[in-house]
Amino acid sequence: MKTVRQFSRVGPCLMLGELVTQTDTRIFYRLRDGKTAWAMKSSKLLVHLEPCPSCRDHERGSSSGRPWAKAAQG
Repeated sequence: MKTVRQFSRVGPCLMLGELVTQTDTRIFYRLRDGKTAWAMKSSKLLVHLEPCPSCRDHERGSSSGRPWAKAAQG
């Protein structure tokens, strides 16, 4: 199970929900109440699937970098 996350400037990334599916432009995820929501991959909300250094469950020794930063740059 992959978790959809949103970067937060004031604390750890927010866990939006469980990944349902993704297309070229959107990520669909399931909210806690069972409803389905979506976010644009190119959104300024910096939505990502892999844990980044700001995520609570990020492994400190991993070399995954900041996937949201790379997407924002370019």
